[in-house]
Amino acid sequence: MKATYLLLLFFLFNISFLYSQIKPDEIDALIKKGAEPELVRENSRLMQEGFLYYADKIATKLLEFDPKSCNYNYRKGFTTLYSLQDPREALPYLSLAVSNTNKNYDAFNKSEKAAPHDAHYHLAECFHKLEEFDKAIEQLTLYKDKSREESELLSSIDLKIQQIANAKRASKGNDQIMPALQLNTPFPDFAPLISLDGKRILYTARRPWEGADMLGFLDKKTNLPPEDCYYSDRSDSEWGKSIRLDLCTYNLSESFLALSSDERQFIFYTDSTGNGDLYKGNSIANFIQPELFFSDSSLNTQYWEPHATLSSDGNTIFFTSNRAGGIGGRDIYYTIKKENGQWSAPMNLGAPINTEHDEDSPFLSFDGKILYFSSNGTRSFGGFDLFYSELGSDGKWSEPLNMGMPINSTYDDIFYSTTIDGKTGYFSSNREGGKGSLDIYSLNRTITLTKIAVLKGMIKTSTGEPLPVDVSLDMKLKCSDCAVEDVDVSLSPRVRDALFFSNLEPCKTYHIALTNPGKSAPFHEETFVTDCTKDYQEIYREFVYDMGEKIIKPVTIEVVPDDSLLAQFKNFEFMRYFGYNKNKVSSSDNEISTILKSIEKQISEGRKEITLNVYSSSSKVPTRTFGTNEKLAQLRAQNLVDELESYIRTSSVLTGKVKVKILSVVVDGPEYTKDSGNLSKYKPYQFVAFKTE
Repeated sequence: MKATYLLLLFFLFNISFLYSQIKPDEIDALIKKGAEPELVRENSRLMQEGFLYYADKIATKLLEFDPKSCNYNYRKGFTTLYSLQDPREALPYLSLAVSNTNKNYDAFNKSEKAAPHDAHYHLAECFHKLEEFDKAIEQLTLYKDKSREESELLSSIDLKIQQIANAKRASKGNDQIMPALQLNTPFPDFAPLISLDGKRILYTARRPWEGADMLGFLDKKTNLPPEDCYYSDRSDSEWGKSIRLDLCTYNLSESFLALSSDERQFIFYTDSTGNGDLYKGNSIANFIQPELFFSDSSLNTQYWEPHATLSSDGNTIFFTSNRAGGIGGRDIYYTIKKENGQWSAPMNLGAPINTEHDEDSPFLSFDGKILYFSSNGTRSFGGFDLFYSELGSDGKWSEPLNMGMPINSTYDDIFYSTTIDGKTGYFSSNREGGKGSLDIYSLNRTITLTKIAVLKGMIKTSTGEPLPVDVSLDMKLKCSDCAVEDVDVSLSPRVRDALFFSNLEPCKTYHIALTNPGKSAPFHEETFVTDCTKDYQEIYREFVYDMGEKIIKPVTIEVVPDDSLLAQFKNFEFMRYFGYNKNKVSSSDNEISTILKSIEKQISEGRKEITLNVYSSSSKVPTRTFGTNEKLAQLRAQNLVDELESYIRTSSVLTGKVKVKILSVVVDGPEYTKDSGNLSKYKPYQFVAFKTE
């Protein structure tokens, strides 16, 4: 994966010299003993070929000969701006350089004291990034007035002016941006990929390997090591130690790009072929062993394919390429897995996503309705900005919207990914104030773009051992009011924590039937209604894998009698039976209040976390008031959740320490035989309960 910024060549002439063999010791010897004319010549060649790290070292030496030379200050300012990525440090060099510019600038002449007119353009770049917009426009105007008509930079003037105008109009939003301090280093750290639950992050970094002789593999243009993949797990509010993935090698660039929701399919990038290609792997343990590669030449070409995202079901890939036939430089394409397991021919996503400029780093939300990406076109504030587009009911993507400030800046902002709820995101930026030339930032959104509903579950084992990696379950999902009514899927839990996820739609009625593979009878069935108003909701269920019988079973609980309290130190249980259509309990209820106060006492005595698992049931006696018994059971569970969460919010002891989850919502009991007054028959199946763990 190449750098996201654009290295702008400043020469107005063509030199056929190919500086392909860089020897650091020879460069150091030249700086130490070389004459000024030779240093000028070598610096010019290095700059034209983009070897800015070494050009910067020579430019520093040239300033020792003549600190006031506009020519030498121009060279140092250019390399500082584009190699060190530091416009503030480059500013004084380029400010001095523009005091004397020459349209007939001779880069190879030691006697040349002036700078090229291009210095105005690069000074404008400094002012633009530092948000001194009027000064940036002034320098662009000077450059436009002075330059030859054939100057290559003239073609980007209008784009720069438009981006500056965009930045001037932008207002600072309320989103909170924070650097990921535990992840960032003085080296480039970028392309973060956050897990659905926000507890694991994968990212790319260019760090040296301890104990490895990397001299021959350093990038001669930047002196940086190749790219490698890392991951870190979150504990409480901090990221733990970063671990490099085993698929990495110290002599090649690899970058982790995408994961399916079960974390068993992944896409990564490597430059092993020389062009930069995408590889797909299947993994069952920490994403370390790629097994299957994209060999279809229609996806990987002789061009550059640097980034990709994978839909949550693993059946659609969006990727970027600069292949011929696109709309702009880099475009976003997509490919779909066919029924035979093969991938369709890649299709250009087209307008309005792709433009005549570069689009990169696509990321698809869990529900598949939001596509995030970066673009350096006419809607940017400068460099790459983060955008999003919504998928309409007609299957078309909406006009992209800039995610605004402070998410975007006048620098490069790229590689966005988000948790399942859309509220927490991570991205990369080379903005001022970071540790390295690229850093990772976290984002807490004040708004959500879509309402998201998720079926989330966990499969524990009967013995407490890790879940075997080959365990899966089949789900038949029926939605009575969805565009697609029936879906059959095989769900594989994540290997590291046995969690599984499936996408739902808000405000819909679902019936699910879960079956062990190879079995005909479901081990669990239920009907539930997803909420219409919540930004994010989970339908959470737990199951047990019997290690002896090797099948998944439902979780069972022991119900305590009404008005009794299991007063153990570690766990409590509560249950309330309801009359016909009744559905509410209050946190001020004596029994609930006693339990909550006992939980507060446990927290005060050192218990760190408690989860309140909620269960609810409705009998099969018809209800006209609520339409269906499923809705009544769901309402009973949700009312209890609302009461518990309301109490928790008012308690400084419980806030942040106690979670509430709906674990089971069922319609149960004997079939209705027009005897609704038979309380002993139906009341045992009309209840709401919670249990701590």
